[in-house]
Amino acid sequence: MRQRVLIVEQASPYPDLDGRDPEALHLIANRPGGDAPLGCARVFGPDPAKSGTTAFGRLAVLPSERKTGLGRALVADSLACLAERWPDHDVVIGAQLYLERFYGGFGFVRDSDVYDDVGIPHIDMRLRR
Repeated sequence: MRQRVLIVEQASPYPDLDGRDPEALHLIANRPGGDAPLGCARVFGPDPAKSGTTAFGRLAVLPSERKTGLGRALVADSLACLAERWPDHDVVIGAQLYLERFYGGFGFVRDSDVYDDVGIPHIDMRLRR
């Protein structure tokens, strides 16, 4: 599902299989009793290489589930997970530029200039804790 959304739909040939899945907590959204994921996100604890910040990413929602609030729910659940496990650590994400306002609604602020990530404009965003 993640590759279908992030690679095929967005025509972005980035290396989804980056070897970080084993170290991540995975949030999977599906219907009660359903076995097919409708959305997902990865959550990461403090990264010593990044001043101890936490993160979430690879957030993806199937096209059929967009505009239903599922994306917002996955962000909220990711933030709740990080707050519960690592409450004193800032959260830093790499966000597609067009989603700056969306993430701003959760308290994130731009923390970098625009950069290209496999053909898609991105910015880093930070939520201070």
